[in-house]
Amino acid sequence: METKIWILTFVTLLIFQVETEAGSCCLSYTKRPRRCAVLKGYDIQAITGGCDLAAIIFHTEKGKSICADPAQSWTQSRVACLKMKAARVKDTGIRYPF
Repeated sequence: METKIWILTFVTLLIFQVETEAGSCCLSYTKRPRRCAVLKGYDIQAITGGCDLAAIIFHTEKGKSICADPAQSWTQSRVACLKMKAARVKDTGIRYPF
């Protein structure tokens, strides 16, 4: 009986994990370019088992995530802008509490 409960618990957790990963994937790209000033960082979404769309996920100052097509020139421009922002912070020695 304990084995059945353990297996059921394991399968439930596994299903929850797969659903959670799929829920955080970009399913489409934004059609509107965003200004670099409103962006604070980005992640790269590779094509994996749970995510079947390559994307750059920009994070805004207001805590939103924006999915962008990595092949678009505006996307590459914003990635370069964010890298320059990071380099300025590193050069000035500013420390953020995160």
